[in-house]
Amino acid sequence: MVDLSPIWSSFNAGELSPLLDGRTDQEKYFSGCRVMQNFIPTVQGPAMRRGGSRYLGGVKDNARAWLIPFEFSSEQSYVLEITDRIVRFWVNRGQLQSGGLPFQIATVWPAADLITADGTLALRTVQSADVMWMCVQTGDKPPYKLTREGATTWPLSPVPFVNGPFADINPNSGLSVQASAATGTVTLTASAALFRASDVGTAFYLEDLDYLNLPTWEPGKTVTSSSIWRYEGNVYVATAVGVTNKTGTFPPVHLEGLAQDGVGAATWSYVHSGYGWGTITAFGSSTSVTMTVTNTLPNGVVAAGTGRYARAAFNNDDGWPTDVTFFRERLVYVRGRSIYASVVGSYDDFSRRDGPDVTKETAFILALTSDRVDSLRWAIGAQRLLLGSSRTELSVQEQTPQQVFAADNATNTPQTEYGSRLLHPLRVGNVVLFVQRSGRKMRELQYDFSVDGFKADELTVLAEHILKAGVVDFDFAQEPDSVVWCVLGDGSLAALTYNRERGVIAWAPHYIGDEGITSNAEGVVSGAAFVESVSSISSPDGTRDDVWLVVRRTINGGIKRYVEVLEDNTLAETLGLPFAFYPDSGITRPGGAPTTTITGLGHLEGAVVQILADGNPHPDRTVTSGQVTLDFAASRVHVGFNSPARLKTMRVDANVGGSAQTQMKSLSEVWLRLNQSLGGKAGPDFSRLDALPFTDPAAPIGSPLSLISGDRRIVWPATYDTDGYVCVVQDQLLPMTLVAIIGRLNISEGE
Repeated sequence: MVDLSPIWSSFNAGELSPLLDGRTDQEKYFSGCRVMQNFIPTVQGPAMRRGGSRYLGGVKDNARAWLIPFEFSSEQSYVLEITDRIVRFWVNRGQLQSGGLPFQIATVWPAADLITADGTLALRTVQSADVMWMCVQTGDKPPYKLTREGATTWPLSPVPFVNGPFADINPNSGLSVQASAATGTVTLTASAALFRASDVGTAFYLEDLDYLNLPTWEPGKTVTSSSIWRYEGNVYVATAVGVTNKTGTFPPVHLEGLAQDGVGAATWSYVHSGYGWGTITAFGSSTSVTMTVTNTLPNGVVAAGTGRYARAAFNNDDGWPTDVTFFRERLVYVRGRSIYASVVGSYDDFSRRDGPDVTKETAFILALTSDRVDSLRWAIGAQRLLLGSSRTELSVQEQTPQQVFAADNATNTPQTEYGSRLLHPLRVGNVVLFVQRSGRKMRELQYDFSVDGFKADELTVLAEHILKAGVVDFDFAQEPDSVVWCVLGDGSLAALTYNRERGVIAWAPHYIGDEGITSNAEGVVSGAAFVESVSSISSPDGTRDDVWLVVRRTINGGIKRYVEVLEDNTLAETLGLPFAFYPDSGITRPGGAPTTTITGLGHLEGAVVQILADGNPHPDRTVTSGQVTLDFAASRVHVGFNSPARLKTMRVDANVGGSAQTQMKSLSEVWLRLNQSLGGKAGPDFSRLDALPFTDPAAPIGSPLSLISGDRRIVWPATYDTDGYVCVVQDQLLPMTLVAIIGRLNISEGE
């Protein structure tokens, strides 16, 4: 017989894959768990029970909804509820109201446009201050801008593609387009079929070289009023000739308005730079449209027409952008295999020339050249502009790093070949997290100086089972635990504690409580509520990141969708046990005179709920007429569904002249080291659990319950097996932080 004292000192490897059951050669084996449900693996090592989900309100019409963060600052953060053609707003853990009703705005996106073929959100967004640009991943709707102008003033309008981008100039020299005038509202007439009804509302570009026949400005030349001259690609008309009737000494170089070329000399008005464009406002036929001129058209386009023209790059026939991001002070759209970069600092301006010149600041289009790239699925700005398709990941950056990112200094470089699903990635610090094409693997795309390129390590390799249902939504909560929250296709949550600095990559599944939630001895959960979307914004006080959920439930025989937020799981520690909040879809009676009647539970009508009354567990009740009645009067009461936290260690192992695996063994004694906890159970499996001591033995009889920190011994059944598991459960609305497990292990030699 060998007597040992094994210790499970850390749980920050999270729940490990069953494929690792025999990998005692791996360091993570000894800080991982076979089951870890509704616990958050902390960077420091302990497993901390997650907070409950607080009920905030219902989704409009109980429809399928998505949550999108809108954060102006940590103090001004909103969550947008996106449903069929409607956006509602949530702020300060409540619904934004106007006139006593939920404030909402109409949109152009029906429910079918909001979901991709992978079941993910189709809307792609990027935000700068109070403005959010939004486009649809399918590319069949134009981008829109959502602007916060006031508490209940949120205009949503199409992005004004007035100045491009334009497709390539038409190569068909046999077809020409003529304008009826150079400015104002004009008629464009094509020599053959060209125009489409879908061109209405889009820009059209025309270019002509007629200015090459104009006189070139030189100093001291005789000039007459209304004469047209050119200088370095720009065309000007003389509006005044001065006292000498001659040009001055300073050439005209302005690109708008009037300027003199010298004291007492000629005054010049800018006309055009050999090209112009406008917005088509009406369709007459395939050869005739009406256009409002934005940039004055060249004279030759009016006099004789031109064969050099281009329609808008984005339109209903050719498609609209499928993603949008920022990079190097430019707004960047993607569509197909191309990126469209705006003018620097002017996010809705896609002018590719400033007068006659292509400059470092003007907009440009870059067609990607990698042979493995199909249509881009996402774009995100980081150290470089990172792009993903269904087959590969690549980067776009300056060709010469010492120069500005511009049309003549941009290149794309293939990086990795894993492929992505139709889900926008997350930027976390200096890395980008994306979900692989199948939805079952997550990778971190980050720059590696040793290879002067990007690598994409898999983050799910030690817990490949966690994401088997496929990720359909995810977001990152930096404070307090650095967790990526993932919504899976089966309605469950998966949490990734992610801290590369400390080498912590730990997964844990989470199940949102419902009336029918159950689990078996192997830890398999059924009957949990169905989570459909997740979003993270700063909490109202800015001290943590709130995790918001859309949860689908069956209540009183009907489908309900609720907006809920995961509560701070340290409230008991910071404010006291009566403030601990662990029910799901829960509400709180915040205090006041003690009462036995708790109201405000209409959203849980007919359901069996758990209760914590002034820090004391209370027997379950069934909600009737939106209320429950307590056995005793209480002031601060929390009511909602329970969702137990469950942990099961890996098989115990020890060096006994070899591995202790498969040897008959018995844990004769087990101690749980806890921090700020109360209650809980433990045992060799989930069907054989004994309660932990519920009170401090040193406390006087009749003292109120208080949190416990320290070691608690639990009675252990005297049985032998080959596993040596320890299972821990918290199935009441009470806090639990498991710091360590210490056992007394007897191993039978020769058996």
